[in-house]
Amino acid sequence: MTTTSGAPATPGANSRAVLVACMPKSGSTFLSAALSNLPGYRREHVVPSYARREQELSEAEIQRAFGATQTLRRAFDQGLLVSPDRPRAWVAQNHVKHTHETQTLIDRYGIVPVCLVRNIYDILVSLRDHFVNDSPHTAAAYVDESMIGWEPERMYAFLVDMAVPWYLHFYVSWAKAEQKVLVTYEDLIADPHSELRRILKAGQLPWNNDGIADALEKASGGNVRKNVGTTGRGEVIGPDLRARVESYCNYYPDVDFGPIGIA
Repeated sequence: MTTTSGAPATPGANSRAVLVACMPKSGSTFLSAALSNLPGYRREHVVPSYARREQELSEAEIQRAFGATQTLRRAFDQGLLVSPDRPRAWVAQNHVKHTHETQTLIDRYGIVPVCLVRNIYDILVSLRDHFVNDSPHTAAAYVDESMIGWEPERMYAFLVDMAVPWYLHFYVSWAKAEQKVLVTYEDLIADPHSELRRILKAGQLPWNNDGIADALEKASGGNVRKNVGTTGRGEVIGPDLRARVESYCNYYPDVDFGPIGIA
């Protein structure tokens, strides 16, 4: 990977990074766990905080992550780190839109950008479940604790009006980005081994089939499909709300929304 000037990015000797830029509720925890379980990979955090905050990347945190990799590599070379694999890369998982600033950091540090998306109607159902069962915090829309008890139909209408525009902004921003590996939740479920291999090959990252299989086993606890989830949950979203979502997409006639389930 090169910088915008054509010169190779050199954040540290032979250390690399993968950014999983993902829609909330798109299987990103599983994908980032699988990638970070590859030999020599690990998880890193490259934003100041989470919760309701937009997850804009922090250059200081990116530099810290690369610095930590180099520290681990030196410890490995000196025999101070007991590990079967040489530290080589880190993986970050963030709900970050594509912007000029994001691309600048990708170019400057040679980061491999992976854009993970999912059928928008399935997301609406999973997002409501997340609010009710886990936490109301998300950058996509402001959800107050008092809203958790709403009837499903009211919450779906709220999410279509208030959260779907965030999702479409995210999707369109990455759809127009020239440099990315686009992965769908549905393809990840169908063949996770193939999707990891495609990411690694596109990013010119080292890989082998045994390493991928072992990483998937660790990430899934032995059951990939159970941990990643299922498709088709969005069938409960009625035609009126679907028409509203499609009307939003009509503002972008040059964008293919097929990967998120909109013809």
